[in-house]
Amino acid sequence: MELVIKKSKIKDWLEVLEKDFKIIDARKEVLPPKQHFFPVKEDLFSFNLKSKKLKTIDQSENILLIISSLNKLEAMTQLDEIMEKPQKDFFYWQKRDKSVIVGIVDKSIKVPYGGDLVLEKINQKEYRTWVLNSKGRKLLKDKFFKKVLKPRIINYSKEPSPLKKMLLDSELLAEAVEWSWQSDHKIWEKLAGKCLGCGICTYLCPLCHCFSIEDQVSLDNSKCFRCRQWDACTLPKFSQVAGGPASPSQGGHNFHKTIKERYYNWYYHKFVRAYREYGKAQCVACGACAKNCPAGIKIGNVLKEIVKDYKKR
Repeated sequence: MELVIKKSKIKDWLEVLEKDFKIIDARKEVLPPKQHFFPVKEDLFSFNLKSKKLKTIDQSENILLIISSLNKLEAMTQLDEIMEKPQKDFFYWQKRDKSVIVGIVDKSIKVPYGGDLVLEKINQKEYRTWVLNSKGRKLLKDKFFKKVLKPRIINYSKEPSPLKKMLLDSELLAEAVEWSWQSDHKIWEKLAGKCLGCGICTYLCPLCHCFSIEDQVSLDNSKCFRCRQWDACTLPKFSQVAGGPASPSQGGHNFHKTIKERYYNWYYHKFVRAYREYGKAQCVACGACAKNCPAGIKIGNVLKEIVKDYKKR
C-alpha cells in the first residue's frame, strides 16, 4: 500500500499549507537552500547605547521550503548535523526549527536523502509520498493523499555521476587529498594558476558554512549591531589575523598567503577534516561549483587525478 498524491493536486495542497507557512520554492533560486537558515548576511544582536540593553534579533518565520534536488536534500541533512555539533548554532536553529523541508523529486528514490516529507514521481500523473518524521506527517491532508494498493511505478533513476561514486569512499578521498599536499602534487600548482580566488564555489556550495563577523553602528549612533556574513576560505583575507610579521597595509599575519594554500585548504576542509569530524565528505556532488566556476575547474576531475596517483604511489 502506497500513499499517493496526484500531480494535479500538489498546487492545491500547497495552497492549503500556505495558511500556516511561507512557501519558498528553492527550485527557482541560484543560491543554495542554506540561505534561508544561514543568510548571506544577518544581524545577530543589537545593543542600545541609551538603555544599555542587549537584544537578540528574531528573524525566524514558519517556512515551507521546496527542494527538487536529491543532492540538495542530502546537503540540508548534513548541514543540520554541522550546525548541531560540536556547538549548536543558535541563529541557524532559530530559523530551522520553525521550518519544514519538502522534496518534490522527479527521480526514483531507493532511500530518501533528507527532508521532512518527499514526493517521488512514479508516473506522469502521480507522486509517491515518503514521510520522514513527525513534521512531515503533519503536512498530510486526507483529501489530497490516498492509499493505493498497487500504483503504476515507472523507474526514473539515472546512473550516479563519477563524483557521486567517489564520495562513497570518503576515507579514500581523505587519505588521497592529504597525501597530495604532503607529496607536493603538481595539481595544486596547476590549480593555483587557474583559480581566480573569487569564492563562487563556496557561496554556491550547499554545505560551505564559513562566515565572518563585523560590528556596525547606526547613523544616529544610538545602536550598534553585530552581523555575520558568508565568507570563503579561498578569499585573501579569510585567514588573515591582526599582528604578526606584516606591514600595516597588509593588516597582519596570514596563515594562507597564497592562492595555492587557500585553494588546497578548501579541499582539506571538505574531504579531510570533514571526514575526521563527521565520517563523510562535505560534498554531495550537486555540481554547482563546477557549473559556475569562471576558471572552469571541476572538482570531480581534480579528485579523480589525485586518487589515481595516490593509488599508484
